[in-house]
Amino acid sequence: MGNVVLRTKQECQDFVRGLCFMGTGGGGPPKLGLKLLLDQLEAGREIEWVDIDSLDDEAWTATVAGMGGRGGTGGTEEELEQLGCVEEKHGALGRMVGAVQALEDYAGVKVEAIVPVEIGASNVPAPVAAALELGVPAVDGDYAGGRAIPEVPQTIPEIQGVSVCPASFVTRWGDVLILKDTVSTAMADRIGRMIIVAVYGGMGISCYLLQVKQARESLAAGTLTKALQVGQAIREAREEGADPVAAAVKAVGGWLLFEGEVTSSAVMDEESYAFGLGSHELRGLREYEGHTFKIWYKNEYHASWIDGQPFVTSPDSLIMVHLETGEPAISYDFSVGDRVAVVGRRAHEVHRTDKGIELLGPRHFGFDFDYVAIEDGLSKFGL
Repeated sequence: MGNVVLRTKQECQDFVRGLCFMGTGGGGPPKLGLKLLLDQLEAGREIEWVDIDSLDDEAWTATVAGMGGRGGTGGTEEELEQLGCVEEKHGALGRMVGAVQALEDYAGVKVEAIVPVEIGASNVPAPVAAALELGVPAVDGDYAGGRAIPEVPQTIPEIQGVSVCPASFVTRWGDVLILKDTVSTAMADRIGRMIIVAVYGGMGISCYLLQVKQARESLAAGTLTKALQVGQAIREAREEGADPVAAAVKAVGGWLLFEGEVTSSAVMDEESYAFGLGSHELRGLREYEGHTFKIWYKNEYHASWIDGQPFVTSPDSLIMVHLETGEPAISYDFSVGDRVAVVGRRAHEVHRTDKGIELLGPRHFGFDFDYVAIEDGLSKFGL
């Protein structure tokens, strides 16, 4: 794999479309991700990512992301004024840039490349844009196995025993916090989300400060390039009058799981997650007529049922797209009446280990059934 450069709006649109597809219902809204990229193009910068093998083994890398999806989480004007929160110092991108700089200052190193934590329509453009602002490259890969995840402890580094610390947090008001160590990555994640509540809004977080020789061992390589290819495949199929869903399935080596119409859709907010828990229920269309399908999400899709029986689950990917166009959307952007297709894709091999299944399998999310590999589940149902 070589370096990839995006120079046009269409290339950015293809990239974001593919990122949304691979984000399994999570990873942030496409409109935000596209704006982040187009803002960089308008500033005269090219969108670029590099193969990790092009970097020096001793170079330092870090991840950076936004934590907490909403602009504010309460607080009256009087409360904010009493706390000294009278003016926002950082926008969303500024918080991320500041978090990397804070981590550099604490560790006494220079970060020479940014690695996205996960794949998603805004959760990749954000670190890519931050890398451009910092004047360093983004790496072609991620730490979540080519998908989005709802919790920091579900990353590949966590499964491999790599510490998330030190980690830095920067709030919109200008507060800078360093988490030197933690009893667990789950606690680090919880601490961050509690801080979000305390500071009335999202933060920038930077962590996984690793040299390239370490980062390479935890990286799901080539996932940014794969996202671009998927987005292009969907668009080109539409332009040629071909089936865009079939093109996307082929591009990721996946399976078509169901085609249907959304008959009910429930969204439940939970704590600091942008939209928390929810589900969609479908009635079958075309060859799936007479069957039902349910898909459940916690930001990303993690469990499904066909005719009431457990079907494909995390850590394998579940992806929902609009049936006629193949256009993906995040989980809470589908509604009753939408005609959709559901696509399945194998998980990264690290997530298929016992530890990976423990952290990202159905029992982790409270379901009383075991993970069954997607290919075995399809055979069971004769699909």
